[in-house]
Parts: sequence; C-alpha cells; structure tokens
Amino acid sequence: MERRKSRRRKTNTTATRLALSANKTKNEKRSVEYMFTNDVLLGKLENALKAITTTDLGSSRLTPAKQRLFVRTVSEATRILDEARRIDMTSHTHDIDRIAFGSRILQGATEDQAPSGETKPDFSTNKLESVEVIGISGITDSTLEDNIEREGFEDTLIQLIADRVGVDLEELFLNGDKSSSDSFLAKTDGWLKKAANLVQGDTDFDAKDVEAMFDAMIQALPKKYLRDRSQWRFYVHWDIEDAYRDVLRARGTGLGDTAQTTATQLAYKGIAVVDAANMPAGTALLVNPANLVYGIYRDIRIEPDRQPKLRRTDFVTTLRVDCHYEDENAAVVGKGYTG
Repeated sequence: MERRKSRRRKTNTTATRLALSANKTKNEKRSVEYMFTNDVLLGKLENALKAITTTDLGSSRLTPAKQRLFVRTVSEATRILDEARRIDMTSHTHDIDRIAFGSRILQGATEDQAPSGETKPDFSTNKLESVEVIGISGITDSTLEDNIEREGFEDTLIQLIADRVGVDLEELFLNGDKSSSDSFLAKTDGWLKKAANLVQGDTDFDAKDVEAMFDAMIQALPKKYLRDRSQWRFYVHWDIEDAYRDVLRARGTGLGDTAQTTATQLAYKGIAVVDAANMPAGTALLVNPANLVYGIYRDIRIEPDRQPKLRRTDFVTTLRVDCHYEDENAAVVGKGYTG
C-alpha cells in the first residue's frame, strides 16, 4: 500500500513538473512572439518615418513634399483656417506690408494746367514672429498594425496628426492672449485680442438680441472697408448661429423653414454667418477672411517616442507659427451675447 502511494506521489509530482515546464515554454514562446511583433512594428515605423522625414542634426524634419501635405491638411482642418490667408514662412519672422491711399487721388483736369498737389499712399506693416508649439499624438499598436501595411500609410499618418494640429492652431489664433494662464494660449496674441474694434453686450447692444449684436458690429466697422459684403464673415460661436436660426424660424417664412430643417449657410444683411468651433461662447468676429493672416514656418518635425509597455507610439510634432491681421482696423469683435 505504501509503495502504491509513493508511486502516485512521484507520478503527480512528475506531472506537475511537466505542466509547469510546458507553461513556462508557452509563456516564453508568447514573449518571443510579442518581442518579434514589437520589433517588426518598430521596423515598419522606422521605414515609414524615413519616407516622410529627412534627418537633420539628429531630428526628423518633414521632407518638402510631406511638409506641403501637412500644411495643406492643417489649413483645411477648419473653416476659418481654410478661408484665411496662409503664409509659408521661410524665416522666423515675416513682414505683412500694406499700402493704401487714404484720400481721393483724382481731381478735375484743366487744359494747359498742371494738377495741384499730389496724394501719397500710407504704408503700414504688421509682423509675424513665429513661436514654437509642440504636440504629442498617441497611436495604439492595434491601430498601427491595422493600417501600417496599407498603401499610403505615411500620408495617412501625416493627415491624422495635421488635422488635429489645425484644430488646435485655430484655437490659438482666435483665443491667444499673452497674459493668459493657459501656457498654450499665452504663446501669442490672437485675432480676437488684436482686433481694433470691440462692441460689448448691454453696453453697445442688447445682450439677448442676436440681430442687435450683428448690427452693432456692422456699425463699429469703418465703412471704407465694407465694399463687398459677400466677402465678409460673421465667425460666431455655435450658440449665436443657433439663436439666429431660431429668429428666422419664428418669422414663419420659407427661409425660416429652411433654416430650421437644413444646414443651409445663413447670412445677415449679405454677410455669411459661420459657426466656428473654437470661438468662445457669446463671441463673434466680423472680418474679411483675406484679412486674417497666419504663418507656418517650413521647419516642421515629427519624431516617434515608443511606449512599449503601453503598446503605443507617441508622435511628437513641433512647429513654429504666428498670426496677425493685414489691417486690424478692418475687424470687429462682439462679446457678451447671452441669448
């Protein structure tokens, strides 16, 4: 009996050892497979980045072709950036020169008599002074594995990053304020801060009347700039655009029905009313988008930062940007709409 028990114990012990050994081998195999997959993924990422960057002093700068794709995607990311005037900067600063005649240049002509006097143009300059911004875009391994073998993966990667960069740049260009406690918005003064004309709710217009706000903004704009209303925009927060739709709906007209049931482009007195996602609540900007100027310095870098424990790769993007007006006097900011 004792011999049988002893044999059973030996058999159980041997089986346990074999099971542990098998599990160890299986775990080691899984580890090797994971390491192999990780190495392959890193290799493919390295190849993808080589296709879009040129190594310059140890940093990954986008090639000219990929830089153009990046900048184009940034510009198309939002309505404001798409309509504004972009300058591809070749240095850290860029002068925005403007020349205009402030008074009449024609006079009556008299035979055999020279015109009296002459009108000289006014020269003014605003300056773009690029500031550096940085962003980290995390992409999980599962997403990379699903897409890295597809044709055009490099372009897809650039577009994914650039599209988000465009949304963030619109926020900076609109809401930038060097006195802000937000370190990102404090990098530069944006269009809302730099506009020369401002109207305030309950001071310049009824804060609950959206049309009164639009009228006050039009009144505050020097009329010499308002020649072709179709070229101008009211860039507004969603609440203002929605309130204006409600005003049109209440009139019980065909236009009101259309405003309520479709996404048709609205206009007030011939000026398009455009919803801008990054516009602060209760705020609007009246401007010709050609007067909105922003610059992106050509030296754009995208560098990978592998996070193997998280099964993720962070792509670190750095670039230099700034914004200004060609003429800040041709812009009006409206604030304080409460609805």
